[in-house]
Amino acid sequence: MSEDKVAPDLRAELEALVDEVAAHDQGADVVARLEWLIDVLVMRGHLTEGHRKLITRIRADGKERGVVHLATYRDKHAVTSSDVDCAARLHLCQARCCTFGVSMSPQDVREGKLRWELHQPYLLEKDRETGYCRYMDGDGGCGVYDDRPGTCRAYDCRHDGRVWLDFEARIPAPMPPGVKPRFAPKP
Repeated sequence: MSEDKVAPDLRAELEALVDEVAAHDQGADVVARLEWLIDVLVMRGHLTEGHRKLITRIRADGKERGVVHLATYRDKHAVTSSDVDCAARLHLCQARCCTFGVSMSPQDVREGKLRWELHQPYLLEKDRETGYCRYMDGDGGCGVYDDRPGTCRAYDCRHDGRVWLDFEARIPAPMPPGVKPRFAPKP
């Protein structure tokens, strides 16, 4: 999707909201929620990767804000999951999505079943050696599938350039620096 295909009214509202948040000394939670919303819209293909730069307007003041990463899902069990057959593509994508920062919701925190990074509340904890989600099992499956965050449930890799150059043709994007392939390619 090119940036000019984003509805002008949506782009104008988003830019106005970003400018308004940047003009005030908002709490870090408001900034984190706006950043999360932009990320979700990019992942779902409603916005382009270029729209992520809107967040730099908020952080342009150079101030380090104590950021709390909290997703806004009210009921993660009501979130519709993607129909992508992850197991059939794992040898290609190398489970890159499981290296992304995953924001937990208040529901996740209240349930107390998932651990988060102490230095980055409430991002799902990662394995320090591999950089992958700490709940990924050896086969690339999710060890907490029934309790996984809404962010994981809502994620769809089809239009995410960090994962696929061409989803339909099964052409993965290059591996990001520091991420080592975990799964053997199929012959």
